[in-house]
Amino acid sequence: MNIESLLIQKTLAQRDNAAFSSLVKMHQGKIRSFLVRLSKRHDIADDLAQETFITAFRKLDSFHGTGSFSGWLFRIAYNCFLQHCRSLNRRAEITDEYIGQREVLTEHYDSISSEQIDMEQAIAQLKPDEIATITLCHSFGHSHQEVADILKMPLGTVKSNISRGKTRLREILNVEPVTNSLEKAS
Repeated sequence: MNIESLLIQKTLAQRDNAAFSSLVKMHQGKIRSFLVRLSKRHDIADDLAQETFITAFRKLDSFHGTGSFSGWLFRIAYNCFLQHCRSLNRRAEITDEYIGQREVLTEHYDSISSEQIDMEQAIAQLKPDEIATITLCHSFGHSHQEVADILKMPLGTVKSNISRGKTRLREILNVEPVTNSLEKAS
C-alpha cells in the first residue's frame, strides 16, 4: 500500500486534518495548474484550488476508492470551475479578458521557453472543455476514458474536444499536422 492510500484511509477513518493536509500537498500543484489553464488567471485558479480542497474534505465520504484520488480531485476542481463560470456568468468575459492580455507576467513565466509561452497563449484561446480535455490527457497523462470519468463527459465528446482543440492549436500556432509514413507513401 502506498503513502497516498494510507493518507486517504487515515483521512476517511479519522477525519485527520494532518493526513488531509499531506494529500493536499501531494496534489495541489497539478490541481492548481489545471485550474490556471481553465480560468486563465492565477488569482482565480488559487481561489478555485482552495475551494476544490475544501469541497473534497467536506465530501470525503463520497470517495469510494473506485477510481484514482487525483481523478476525483480533478473532477471536483472542474466542477468548481464550472460553478464559478455559472455563478459569475462570465465564461466569455474571462476568455476575452485573458486573450486581450498579451503581455506575459514574468513572475509566473521566468523559467519557461518562448515556445511554451506561445503554447500557453494558444491554449488560452480554446474553449474551456477543449482546454480541460487536452490538459488532463496530454499534460497529466490521463487516458481518454479517465478524462471522460473525471469530467463526467461521454467518451466521444472527450475525443471530439481533443481533436477540435488540437486542430485549433495547429491553426493558431500555424503548424502543419504530422502525417505518418503510410499516408506519405499513398
